[in-house]
Amino acid sequence: MSGAPAIDVIDWDLTVDELRTVREHLPGLVLPAFVPSGAPEQQSTEALVERGVLTRQPDAGAETWADDLDAPFLLVLALQNAGSIVIQVTAWDAEATWAHSTVIGGDAASHLTVRSERTGDGSGAHLRGSVLDQAWSALVGLIPSLEVTDPARGSTTVSTVASQALVDAIQHGDARVLDAVVAELHVPSDAVGLFRGLAEPVQHGFRVKAFTVDRGPVFMADWFGTRRGWLRMSIGLSSDAPGSGVTPERITDAGTVTVSAQTDEEIRTELLGLVAGVIRDRDV
Repeated sequence: MSGAPAIDVIDWDLTVDELRTVREHLPGLVLPAFVPSGAPEQQSTEALVERGVLTRQPDAGAETWADDLDAPFLLVLALQNAGSIVIQVTAWDAEATWAHSTVIGGDAASHLTVRSERTGDGSGAHLRGSVLDQAWSALVGLIPSLEVTDPARGSTTVSTVASQALVDAIQHGDARVLDAVVAELHVPSDAVGLFRGLAEPVQHGFRVKAFTVDRGPVFMADWFGTRRGWLRMSIGLSSDAPGSGVTPERITDAGTVTVSAQTDEEIRTELLGLVAGVIRDRDV
């Protein structure tokens, strides 16, 4: 991104309606789908001037604010619409949901986050511009904090039928039913401890998806936070599954569910590998 700030990181805070107002005054700008569509009610621009988003008051009725917006802010926001690598994150806990988009273009990155409170008026938007070396830190900063009291360990893969039966049996609370499910469906012994985490209330969630202009989707992962720690869950197909393509019937008949316990540090390491990998592939 030519003309990017020389400093490593630069930040701006806005309300969601202020972000929508800025978008409405930049014709052609497309922001991620998690930014509410449509034009908000008339917004005062004084706060945007005070926070340095606007360098001056725009003319009344002006269709574009391109000449009025702070130049670094405009460059960082516009990169959301023009990068070659996109990494999207959704994170949530009991109080709020965070929707995030990191877009990488050239030697810079744009990070846009919208925080939505479940109650109250604590929602807001945050825009950050950074050098590539700081792209990873913006992503790991979104990992919710967990209170882990009974950490799970290991990884297991079972059929989709067995996964549902395990969760149902654990929630039922009858050890005899659980033992019967394990025996009848040939469930690995270490699967029960991992699936106990998914059968209990899930406190937090963390989803990451990555796309590139050249290759399309390149990564997707889901983690669920419980008192047993982070549990990564993925859906696949058995290697001997008949037929071709992914259909609901094939997922039911031949699908597999893999659950892996991971620590915060392991998730951070995986995100570091993701960022480094997509940048390396782009530069080859």
